[in-house]
Amino acid sequence: MNKESSQHIPQRELDAILRFGTLVNSSLHIEDVLEHAIKWAQEFMDAEASSVYELDRPKNELFIRLARGEKKDSVRGIRIKVGEGIAGWVAQTSRAVVSQDVSKDKRFSPKYDEKTGFKTRSVMCVPLISKDEPIGVLQVINKKGGKPFTNSDFKLLTGMAQQVAIAMENAKLYQRLKEDYALTTRELKMTQEKLIRSERLTAMGHLVQGVAHEIRNPIMTIGGFVDRLKKELGPGDKLREYADVIMEETNRLEKLVEQVSEFMNVQSASLSSDLLTPVAQKVINKFAPLAKKQGVQIVTWVDENIPPLEMDAPQLTIALSHVMENALESMPDGGTLSLEIHPSNHDVLITISDTGFGIRADQLDAVYDPFVTSKPRGAGLGLTMVHRIVMNHRGEIKISSQLDKGTIVVIRLPMPNHQHEGSLHPGE
Repeated sequence: MNKESSQHIPQRELDAILRFGTLVNSSLHIEDVLEHAIKWAQEFMDAEASSVYELDRPKNELFIRLARGEKKDSVRGIRIKVGEGIAGWVAQTSRAVVSQDVSKDKRFSPKYDEKTGFKTRSVMCVPLISKDEPIGVLQVINKKGGKPFTNSDFKLLTGMAQQVAIAMENAKLYQRLKEDYALTTRELKMTQEKLIRSERLTAMGHLVQGVAHEIRNPIMTIGGFVDRLKKELGPGDKLREYADVIMEETNRLEKLVEQVSEFMNVQSASLSSDLLTPVAQKVINKFAPLAKKQGVQIVTWVDENIPPLEMDAPQLTIALSHVMENALESMPDGGTLSLEIHPSNHDVLITISDTGFGIRADQLDAVYDPFVTSKPRGAGLGLTMVHRIVMNHRGEIKISSQLDKGTIVVIRLPMPNHQHEGSLHPGE
C-alpha cells in the first residue's frame, strides 16, 4: 500500500459508495443486484474484469455467480474448493487480499487463466459477509495500464462488499417470501374450494332430502296401483305394456330416492378401529361376477400388514363400490381394473385405475358435484358420496383421467395417530 493508507476515503469515493448503495438496493432481483455491483466496481476502479463468487456451503465450493470482462463467458461453470486460489483463501479466512503481482503469490491458482487464455496480473478480492458468515467473495482483476490497486480502491471495494452482501441476502429473502406466499396462496385457495364444496353439498343435501321425502309416498302409491292394474289386465292387453313402462320408471325413481337417502346418511361417520383389507375384499367379491361377464380383468395388490384404521367400514364399502362401479361401467367391452392398497409415510393409499372411456378434462373439476353425471341414468351422486366419505375420514381424493385411456382414483386415508396429517401431494 502507499501513503493513502493513512488517509480517509476522499469525498469522491464516499459519494460513489452512497450512490452504489442506492443502486444495488434499487432491486430485489439477485442478478440485477450483482450486475450493478460488479459493473460499478470494475468501472470505478478502472479494472479489466470483475466477478462475484457465491459459496455453495453443502459442497464447500465457490462458483462464479456473475462475471464481467473479456472472458466472462469462458469462466462459467468453473468451481473451486474453499481454500483453493486467492478467492478460495478469502472465502476460507474471511480476510481480504490485495495481490499486486499474482506470479509471486503462492495462493494464486492459474486454473481460470489456463481455461480462458486470460492473463491475470493483479487481484483485489474481498469477502462477502452476512451474519458473521461468508457467503461469497467480490473480486476485481488487473487495474488498467499496469497500475497498482490503491488503498482507496481497497476501502471502496470493502465498502461495496458490505452492501452487496446485504443486498444479496435481501434478494434471497425476497425470493423465499415470494415462494412461500405463492405456496400459501395455493393452499388457501385449495382450502377455500374444499369449504365451499362442503357447504354446497350440505345445503344441497338438505334440499334433496326434503324433496325425496315428499316424493317417496307418491311413488309407492303409483307403484302399488300399477301392480294392481297389471293383475287386472290380460297377458295380451296393450295397456299392460304401458303399465310395465310405468312400473319400470317407478322402480327407477324409487332407486333414486334410495340413493338420495344413502347420500344423506354419509354426511357424518362413526369412526372406530377396523381393518381395511376385509372391506376391499368384500367390494372385489361383489363386482367379480360383473367384471367376468364384461371381460374385465381385476388385478389387486393389497399390503396385508396395514394396521387398523379409524374408519367407518360400511361407508368405505359404499365409497369403494361406487368407484369400482364407475370403472366397470367405463369398460363394457373388457379391459383391466386395478386395485392397489399400500402404506405411504403416515397414510394408506387406495388406488383404483381402469382402462375405460376416461373423463374429459373440462369435466374433472365438477365430478364431485351432485347431479353432475355423464351417465344416461342415475342421480349423479356416486362420486359426491365418495368425496363426502373420504372427507369424513379426514382423507383426500384425487382423480386423474385421459379420454380413451382410462381413469385413476387415488384415496389417501391417514393412519392412526396421524388423523390430521393426511395430504395428497400434487402429481401423486
